Amino acid sequence: MRRSALALCLIAIMVMAGCLGPSTSDWGTGNNAVEVDFSKTDTSVRSTLSGSATVMEGLQAVGCPPDATDPVVADGAPFLFTGYLATSHFYDSHNPAMGAKGLDYGVTTAVGIQKMTFAEAAAVVDGDGARIDVKEWNVPMMPSTGAGSINLEKVDADSDTDWFVLGLIPTTEHIQSGFTALGEWHQPITIEGYMVSSDVTGVGYYNSNMAYSVESDCSMGVNAQNRENLYVFVTKINFENGVVTQAGNDDEEWIQGNVPFFGRTGFLLFFMVFGIGGGAGAFIFSKQMIRTSARSSMKVLVGSQGLDKIKQVKSDIKSAKKAGMESPEERLKKQRASVKKEKPKPQEETKSDSGDAMGGFDLDSVLASTSAPVSREPQGRKSSVVVTQEAEEMDRSTQSVVSSSNAPSFTQRKSSVVTGTTSVPSSNSPPTRTAEKKPKLRKRKAVTRTPVEEETPHTPAVHEEEEEFSDFSF
Repeated sequence: MRRSALALCLIAIMVMAGCLGPSTSDWGTGNNAVEVDFSKTDTSVRSTLSGSATVMEGLQAVGCPPDATDPVVADGAPFLFTGYLATSHFYDSHNPAMGAKGLDYGVTTAVGIQKMTFAEAAAVVDGDGARIDVKEWNVPMMPSTGAGSINLEKVDADSDTDWFVLGLIPTTEHIQSGFTALGEWHQPITIEGYMVSSDVTGVGYYNSNMAYSVESDCSMGVNAQNRENLYVFVTKINFENGVVTQAGNDDEEWIQGNVPFFGRTGFLLFFMVFGIGGGAGAFIFSKQMIRTSARSSMKVLVGSQGLDKIKQVKSDIKSAKKAGMESPEERLKKQRASVKKEKPKPQEETKSDSGDAMGGFDLDSVLASTSAPVSREPQGRKSSVVVTQEAEEMDRSTQSVVSSSNAPSFTQRKSSVVTGTTSVPSSNSPPTRTAEKKPKLRKRKAVTRTPVEEETPHTPAVHEEEEEFSDFSF
């Protein structure tokens, strides 16, 4: 897990390398912005970094003369501030309560540079250069530093190193954008620009009463205190692998997002080929390693024969799927889906006309059915009554007797109508004599007959005249 997190962090660093920059001010007249109308003879600076718009006019650029006869004259070439970039600080606002005032509002970046030649600065090994611990840098000319190899607050005439503390003022929008390159410390650098002359006197302004050390190539030196504090109108910045110009059209122009050695296009190609491709390859390789480990563990648990059987089962499953067979799980899912679709709607409960319905049992319907005459259903319909052969013979004999005798003295007895479970007396029969004893009937074996469709219904079975009884139910 830790290795995966480390790999993701490294990939994120590769993606963001050169693409992110420090938070700094904007160029223009909006909020937290600076705009400079640069001219060697008359320069104006407009800043909103203090909260309200502040305009400083009548500023003059002081440069190096071509013949170097006069150490410092107006309308000369820019000075060169060369050395080892040890620290930098970017401003997106200035707080007057912390001591910022005047031209401080026009400074968007402040740097601390150890004076040395460009070659000497390039030869410094990473980690061996000066390290500055910045606590606060509210005022560009007065950084507050602490523990580190160098404490800028304590640099004086007895120090062994020379330092520039510069408040940088951009002269164009391209220079302001190029200041973000100063966020990378510990690199050789040369800043080209002009000192600032103004009616206001103070730390950072050009002072004609001071003796500045200037070399023949216009490289600025350091005074006797081994520290030079200056405001600078920046016109160009030179790095080891790039340059920032006023127009931004140099062949080696530094652009935010540029990566050393590769460039932006080369870095994108490198990342796509080695970053994405390498990540995909590492994923495939790790997945294969996991499968190999799982296979070896399975071989230990089930043996080689068990693995062969598992492979055979997998191949059979694939063949069955190709043939269109379904697994039990799939069939169960389909059955559940069909049951859900065909689920019947709940039936509404029916009620009788009188409104007394109890669980599907209607008392009025039962009473009406018992009082009505019951007719025998045809044998073609389904019935629970079993008609025996003897009952049919008795029926035929009774019909012959009735047809041959027309005497009025013949007393008709009630006929037993065979129904599902109850024998219902005929409505034309006389009352039953209770004094007579019921004859004993012999039990006969029941013969089941298969119902025949469209068979003529039979009349109710009756007994002879001598056999008087009131019930004939099985």
